[in-house]
Amino acid sequence: MEEITSLLAEFLEVAITLVLSVRGIYPPEVFERRRYLNVPVQWARHPELREYINSAVTSAMPWIQKRIVEKLAVVILDKSNMPLEKFTFQLQVHQEHSGNFTRTEIEYALRAFFLKLSVAQPYLEPLPPETSWEIVIFSKELPGDAEGKGHFWVPAEAKLWDQPPVITPIKSMSSKPLNVQLFIEHPSM
Repeated sequence: MEEITSLLAEFLEVAITLVLSVRGIYPPEVFERRRYLNVPVQWARHPELREYINSAVTSAMPWIQKRIVEKLAVVILDKSNMPLEKFTFQLQVHQEHSGNFTRTEIEYALRAFFLKLSVAQPYLEPLPPETSWEIVIFSKELPGDAEGKGHFWVPAEAKLWDQPPVITPIKSMSSKPLNVQLFIEHPSM
C-alpha cells in the first residue's frame, strides 16, 4: 500500500505543476519540459514552488490514506480572491486492497491524466491578469492532527459562485487500490 501512496503523491505533485503551467499562472520560463511516467510534462524550475507543492501534497497524504480527504483542488483565483476555476482531483485509496495490481499498471492508468491535462486549454476561458492559486483539500470530517502534519492546513473560507458550477470531466480511473477522477469546475454563465 505504501507504494501506491508514494505513486499518488508523485502524481499529484506533477499534476499540480502541470495545471499551473497549462493555465499560465507563471511565465513559461518558470517551467521546463521533462518526462514523468514516459509522458512529457512541465516541471517547476523554481525550488520554492517545487517545495511548496511537495509540502502541501506530503502533508495531505496521511489524511488521503485514511480516506478523510475526498478531494484535492487547485483553485485559480482572481485578484479579489474569488475562484475562477477549480481543477479537482477526487481521490480514493483502498487500504484493504490485497489484489495483484502492479505499480506499472497504475502508472499506465495515471499517464492518461497528464496527456488530457496537456490538451485541456480549449475547454478553458482565458484568465484575467493578476491571478493567483491555492491548493485546497475537501474532507469528510475535521482531520485533527494526522500524525503531526496538520500544521500546514488551515480552514478555508467558503468562496462559492452564485450559481452551481459547470463541470468539465477530464479523466477518471478506477482500480482496486486507487480511484482518481479529475474535473474542472467553472462558474456558470
